[in-house]
Amino acid sequence: MVNRKSIEMLAARIKLRHLQIALALRDAPTAKEVARQANVSESAVSKTLAELEEQLGFKLFERAGNARRPTAMGAQVLPVMEALVARARSMAEIIVDVRSGNQGGLRIGVATDMGKLSLAPLIHTFNEAHPGIALDVQTGGFRAMTELLQQDGLDALVCYDDPTLVSPELGRLRLAPPQPLAVVANARLSPLASRPAPTLRDLHGQPWCKPRPDTMMHAKLAELFLQAGLDLPPRGIQVSDLLLTDEFIRATDYLVMLPVAAARRLTAGQAAVILPIDLRLHNPPTLVVWRRAHEWRPSLLRFLDFCRRREGQAAFPASSLSGSGLPNK
Repeated sequence: MVNRKSIEMLAARIKLRHLQIALALRDAPTAKEVARQANVSESAVSKTLAELEEQLGFKLFERAGNARRPTAMGAQVLPVMEALVARARSMAEIIVDVRSGNQGGLRIGVATDMGKLSLAPLIHTFNEAHPGIALDVQTGGFRAMTELLQQDGLDALVCYDDPTLVSPELGRLRLAPPQPLAVVANARLSPLASRPAPTLRDLHGQPWCKPRPDTMMHAKLAELFLQAGLDLPPRGIQVSDLLLTDEFIRATDYLVMLPVAAARRLTAGQAAVILPIDLRLHNPPTLVVWRRAHEWRPSLLRFLDFCRRREGQAAFPASSLSGSGLPNK
């Protein structure tokens, strides 16, 4: 039977400083380095750890040669300590914000063109609901943005779903469902614009705005032509910017493959058309991803809560998929 009094006594004795030192010892190569970072003596670090381990009733670390590693019990409680320290930091942020009259800042990275399209209306509505939160939106490649998230350079990342994002350390929330992929061409300049049933070989012979290697859309384009035993189209350019791609499609005979919602946006002015060919390919869902260790930051909490309230409402309504120019399956 759980002794509630013992739990309360232990909770009252553990100090935030104890937890910070324990986490620093887990992450730093030596106790000397922890002492330097904390601006205390090495003996003070050892004393703090000893006090904490005495209160816990077990060792947090054990020696492994010249290195230190968590014990089996230490490995269970150190992640909890990390969450508590993050919450304490979040509380401090709230206090500072309340004093200054601000609501903090939010750094959002975007690693997909679909993310750019779905995030703009989302950010607009969120900004209207929380005008006191300073928003900083950054764009970049998937790898660069995920590294920035891991290095605490971002609070949240909007990107396509990817196997590397499946981790207990990351929170995930869907913003937009998968969509069919379509090919867009200039309505006047492309020789395929008026063709009733272009083939993959027809597409292969045209110049393309091609996604950069090591991206999801690059893999999808390669998969498309592999169906016909073809390599990537030899003609065209590599381009990762959505607006620049738009200009190429509006002004040249280049082709581009896009999620159908992005394709419809590009063809709205009738300068471009969606070619009538069923690619039988879909993009992955668009997610917002964040580090769970930092999900107690006030501005991030508000943003995630805002996104969850919109969950179940597709970022693009079903009507945006109808009349897309894609043949029915």
